[in-house]
Amino acid sequence: MLIETGTGKKFLVKDTGEDYHTSFGVIKSKDLKSSKSPVRSSTGKTFLLMEASFPDLWENFQRGPQIMLQKDIGLILAKTGINKKSEVVDAGGGSGSLCLSLANVCKKVTVYENNPEHHRVVQRNIALTEMDNITLKQEDIYGGIKEKNLDLITLDLPEPWQVIDHAEKSLKNGGHLVIYLPNLTQVKKYLESVRGTSIKVIETLELLERRWIISDQIMRPDFQMLGHTGFMIFCRKM
Repeated sequence: MLIETGTGKKFLVKDTGEDYHTSFGVIKSKDLKSSKSPVRSSTGKTFLLMEASFPDLWENFQRGPQIMLQKDIGLILAKTGINKKSEVVDAGGGSGSLCLSLANVCKKVTVYENNPEHHRVVQRNIALTEMDNITLKQEDIYGGIKEKNLDLITLDLPEPWQVIDHAEKSLKNGGHLVIYLPNLTQVKKYLESVRGTSIKVIETLELLERRWIISDQIMRPDFQMLGHTGFMIFCRKM
């Protein structure tokens, strides 16, 4: 359940059967279970009640390692065309931002995350979403991929070239491989290592995001923009 103050302040609330305490007063548990909206807290503050959507949950993910941002995730979803029939492998899981976004769309997602601390963060975020179509493994994908006939493999790893042979064996013909890397030295090494394989590079992209401020007579881009976060290399098995 998501409760919102009407001023942009939002709270994600789990049904524990107890009253919910906020800095704007206490909301009774019976009001949280009601389908009525808005409701009032003990101080008379009005709250809007609504079902939490996936982006609401995403905003509440526990952060561990650098989280993949929505602008990059959206491009991956659009470029690969994955859907409710798709089966996917993601490595490494990091904070779970990408793998859970994939699970929100796909039939099945398997996550390889070898780092114990990152593994715990992904576990917590999976529990937050309550998704049952995602499997988390504390395994090193450099050692191999057990899943076969995959529609997509995503790699957010320092050395993705170590996974090329495994990806060739696990992807279906026409399946997608997406590599996410922070610097061009890694990009160049990956592009060189994939030559002569059945993994064909389609394009290498980065996506920049700029917000606009539109209010009364003001219409201008924000002075700050979300610039480089990572390079995405889009490939297919052919």
